Amino acid sequence: MEAKELLPRKLAIAVCCHFDKDRLGYLDKISNSFKELASEVFVTAVTNTSKIEELAQIESAITGKGFGYQIFRPNTLGHPLLLTWAHFPVFEGLLKDQSFTHFMYLEDDTLITRVNMAYWLESRDLLKPFGLIPSFLRVENKIDDPDWYSSDCANQYFIYGLPRVKLRQDLGFINLPQAYQGIYLLDRELMLEHLNGDSYSPNFGIWGIQEKATQGITFANVPIGFTSRNLIPYCPHSCLVDERCLIHHLPNNYAQPKPGGKVVITVPIKSLLSMWPTRHFFGFKNLRIFLRMLRQKYFKRK
Repeated sequence: MEAKELLPRKLAIAVCCHFDKDRLGYLDKISNSFKELASEVFVTAVTNTSKIEELAQIESAITGKGFGYQIFRPNTLGHPLLLTWAHFPVFEGLLKDQSFTHFMYLEDDTLITRVNMAYWLESRDLLKPFGLIPSFLRVENKIDDPDWYSSDCANQYFIYGLPRVKLRQDLGFINLPQAYQGIYLLDRELMLEHLNGDSYSPNFGIWGIQEKATQGITFANVPIGFTSRNLIPYCPHSCLVDERCLIHHLPNNYAQPKPGGKVVITVPIKSLLSMWPTRHFFGFKNLRIFLRMLRQKYFKRK
């Protein structure tokens, strides 16, 4: 099936834009691909600034690219950290328009491509019977290095120690312990579940207040044996992650920290998964989770 057949009919995108002129280049770059993500796209740039000249700079980064847009500034933001939550009333309003089929919220430095979108739609149908949702994996690169690096999952994982779904000999989906992706993408059915469930509240979930806004329904109605609803695709034979789920975190500040910047451990995507037990697997907490998973799988209460 060609990618163009898998695109949403109408996509609403909300981008969190805490104004910083040094970050406008990221917004410019990620918005260049927005038109390719659906047959019709409408973008909302959610920002904290009310200054005319700064609003003009935001508009300059997204205008003339083949999609409709608006700039939204919440009237009563309260705390600056709550800007990530300010897109909720936007989506609530757009949801009343029955023509919108999909809703995406993302940070202003994460690039989503047409390939990513086609993968998600195809995988959504495959995982729906299990109550699970396809996820993305944030990656970064380094100067003079062709490999992609995981910016959120900092360990090598033993595939048989994690919850997973095997659909074909060459395709499975695996439930990584770190589900953060800096984005959520939901179809209309899942968006209604999100807005009408516990995940709509900033008090729900285990992440920090800013990060919780991107979790969507990651931790809502999680099937038994899984740690979240989000899974990424991989090949059971090669243990390689399907690159269609990779999304580029443009700053590359984890894989390539600036002088004096925070040093974060990153793992090459090509070695993220292993067929053999890893050091991470033998940690007490991880072994306990693994044993619980086995108990739930093989000793279900009749």
